[in-house]
Amino acid sequence: MKETWPKYYQNQLIVNAGEVAVVCGWTKKEVIWNNLSEETRLRVAIMGQLYSKEGINYIIRNIFLNPKIKYLVITGSDLSGSIKELRQFLENGESKFIHPEIPAERIKEFYNYFSKNYSIVNLNEVDSFISNLKQDFSDWTKEIIDFPSHSIEITNMFLSEDIAFRVEGAKVHDVWLKVLDRIIKFGKDKMSSYGECQKELLDTITVINNDDPDNPVLPEYLYFNEQDLIKYYPQLMTDKIFDGVEYTYGSRLRNHEGIDQIQGIINELKRENYSRRAIAFTWDVEKDFNNEKCPCLDLVQALVQNGCVYLTAYFRSNDMYRAWPQNAYGLLKIQKEIAEALSLGIGKLAIISCSAHIYERDLREAQQLLATHKPKLECNVDFRGNFTVQIIDGEIVVRHLDLDGVFLQEIKGKTAFEIRDKIIPFISDVAHALYLGTELIRAEISLKENKEYIQDN
Repeated sequence: MKETWPKYYQNQLIVNAGEVAVVCGWTKKEVIWNNLSEETRLRVAIMGQLYSKEGINYIIRNIFLNPKIKYLVITGSDLSGSIKELRQFLENGESKFIHPEIPAERIKEFYNYFSKNYSIVNLNEVDSFISNLKQDFSDWTKEIIDFPSHSIEITNMFLSEDIAFRVEGAKVHDVWLKVLDRIIKFGKDKMSSYGECQKELLDTITVINNDDPDNPVLPEYLYFNEQDLIKYYPQLMTDKIFDGVEYTYGSRLRNHEGIDQIQGIINELKRENYSRRAIAFTWDVEKDFNNEKCPCLDLVQALVQNGCVYLTAYFRSNDMYRAWPQNAYGLLKIQKEIAEALSLGIGKLAIISCSAHIYERDLREAQQLLATHKPKLECNVDFRGNFTVQIIDGEIVVRHLDLDGVFLQEIKGKTAFEIRDKIIPFISDVAHALYLGTELIRAEISLKENKEYIQDN
């Protein structure tokens, strides 16, 4: 065993000198550790969370660096399918999340031994289970192996604005692909508090304008299915705190010191549907000021406009690959709950992710996803209106219409640049701006050469 063991995530693990590795899922390792007797603790070699399916690699890597570990105990809550993935791996020896740098024969060696030497244990039985484990485990390997680091394909980092990126689309999966693409292209490489690199954009605003959390569109490339989503919803839709979890977003939103803040939003908007005080917080200053496990989702605010409920959510930190899609559906569910209680329509959902990031461990998978499923090139609606371009009486005449075709204003000029300077404030979509620029140049050339101009011809 190397002196620096464990090599991976050392500052996030409880380390001792025993022979049992305890995988805690999403349940805080401290909760489990504090419930173990001193005698039982002596039998534990390592204990820690398994938040992601890709984390299975680091269990394997750390154990190969310490072959004195002879038994796996798996316990705790499974909020991301990571425990399920580990169990499936231990049942059949396969997982699509295994790093290619770990040789297949070593994976087989690990599987052959630990598929017979692991147990799923209830939280309240961990202490007694470990204390009663047999002491005479057989050696499964005597070789200490440090596998090559997981290599991430280097990506170009293009120049971009430093802050405030905006991505909009109809469905959660559409927006997800787009925002992953933005982060990979423009994200800055930076260390995270988890001891690994990340690609990060600051203040990324994702907008979903037409998705239904009760009838979600879930393509096969998403990492969860409808049943996973149904299991996830109670974390936001109820105040239930699951075994071993300190809190959920739902417990903070719906029972924050006895206050149901979501019901409070509904009551406030029933009283005054123009209120700007329909807001709910998960952040508890007393508990979270110096808390390493403080909430990532910090607040939600509902506003009524155009007969619809619009919802804005703020995340201090957002894992855009492993968490954002489910976060988005959970927030859509809350938005729908508020809208139905007020008998109003559902407007857009805006999610502000102060730190929108992809961890190094997920970067390759995200790149492969985008290589296979490119973000859909779609003609986005410019909600500031449409424009017709004509030549009338020796001038370029641009008529500005709303989305229903109702006339708003007329802009005239002799050149594309002259029209451009007047029209800029009324365009919000880059593709729309490029299109209009092309049409205005065509109109200007036609005017100068005294030729007929027909828009889109």
